[in-house]
Amino acid sequence: MTDLFDGLVQDNWHVFLGALAVFVGWPLSAWLLKDRPLAKRLPGLVALIDLLLLPGAVLVAGALLQLAGDVLGLTEAQQPLRSATLLFAHLAAGWALARVIEVLLLDRANEDVSERIPKIVVGLIYVATIFLGLVVFLWQRGYSFTGLWVSTGVAAGVLGFALQKTLGDLFSGIALGIERPFRLGDWVELEDATVGQVIDINWRATHLRGWDNATLVVPNSLMAGQAIKNLHDDKHLYAPWYFVKLPAEVEPRFASALLLEAALRCESVLKFPYPVARLADATTIPYSYMVWVHLRNYQTMFRAREELFREIHKSLQNAGIESAPEVHELRTRRAHVTSGEPPSIHLALKSLDLGGLLTEEELDQVVASSRYCHFDTGHRILAEGEASDAFYIIAGGLVEASVTLHNGERKVTETLTPGDSFGITAMLTKDPSVLELSAKSDVSLIRTDIECVRTIVSARPELAEHLAQIVKQRLDAAEAVVAASRRNVRRLSVRDIRQRIEGLVSRPGRGERQGDKRQP
Repeated sequence: MTDLFDGLVQDNWHVFLGALAVFVGWPLSAWLLKDRPLAKRLPGLVALIDLLLLPGAVLVAGALLQLAGDVLGLTEAQQPLRSATLLFAHLAAGWALARVIEVLLLDRANEDVSERIPKIVVGLIYVATIFLGLVVFLWQRGYSFTGLWVSTGVAAGVLGFALQKTLGDLFSGIALGIERPFRLGDWVELEDATVGQVIDINWRATHLRGWDNATLVVPNSLMAGQAIKNLHDDKHLYAPWYFVKLPAEVEPRFASALLLEAALRCESVLKFPYPVARLADATTIPYSYMVWVHLRNYQTMFRAREELFREIHKSLQNAGIESAPEVHELRTRRAHVTSGEPPSIHLALKSLDLGGLLTEEELDQVVASSRYCHFDTGHRILAEGEASDAFYIIAGGLVEASVTLHNGERKVTETLTPGDSFGITAMLTKDPSVLELSAKSDVSLIRTDIECVRTIVSARPELAEHLAQIVKQRLDAAEAVVAASRRNVRRLSVRDIRQRIEGLVSRPGRGERQGDKRQP
């Protein structure tokens, strides 16, 4: 086969020489001009063309060199030149095959940095395919692999002893590339608290870029031999928690409610999953509170942390509470006793929207029949189908309103926040509640006697209409959820209750219109 090819080249040497010049000159000129439009648009096609033509180009070049040797009378160099040509043809075929595999891998990977193939993996592909080409060449030449393995084993033992550290980095890099505990673009934290973004993994080291834009080069053996905290990339939620120390005199429920409200006001803090504020440690003074929040990613942590502490400072300042750092003093002094009790019901109602709708006399009546009550997370405050025995105003925390679907599953229709109220249905009508209300977090409620509020509402038609509209919106949302679930109408439906409330709201208007007609 090789002799036939050599004869073909000798008979048409000028044609093969021109084709070889074009094959070599075209990519060389494109490389010099830094412009390869075909390779950018169709990299897979270019790689396949290289796989088909590159070994042939090497054979053509070898045949032309042999022809030139015949012309120059270098007959002794013919056999070594033929062997070298076949060797380079096999190696070129291995390189071209690796190029095809690389293009396929890159084509399947996203353009995002986290999906890029590490350089060490690409390098291993090239080494494996080129070595495969060498093995095929030696097999065709009739070499004994037993002797080859023995000789290469001795050489590998000597090199391995001399290059222990380098080989350790190499195999550690291979392990990191296969296991992939982190990806390119991930932020990682090392045992010494060093934080950086992974920008490259090669055969010797992993490159991290820190917040100061400096590049830290860590040997792969060190990366594989230590615990690494993966903070992930910009598409992964980050959920840190922070601790705030407050005086022990502050009522814990009130303090947790203040911290939760501060977290909910932060724009950088996600509202779902909900922030969590808990008393973390009450065994020492001052007490330690934990605020757990969810952020879009690790990179937004700095801005979100500053915003969170600003809002916490504002909430504590408005409540008259001073933060309590651990201060160790060796002198005695008369310490200021911090009072951190929740505000009075009168002040709490005046700060809410509902309090602004009441006169001072009506506000005093409500305060006289109200008291604080507290519920833990998950407590069912009002069950579905039960009539409320009081009117509730949320002073702190979150309350979920939900309905039961046809399959028995509970569906949340609304999350009530501080300032919202419930129990209005029982105040305006005598019908039971179609919603179940439960504590989403630890909540503090102002419980008001329902007869007191009903008396005030009956004398204030505009206040009754305001409250009825709130109930109507809440029941419309519940009815939409029930309708979406294709649930059968119960004996007491949402529509029935809504029509009764609308009728109650429209009564004052009808009475006024009738009175107007009787006037002369």
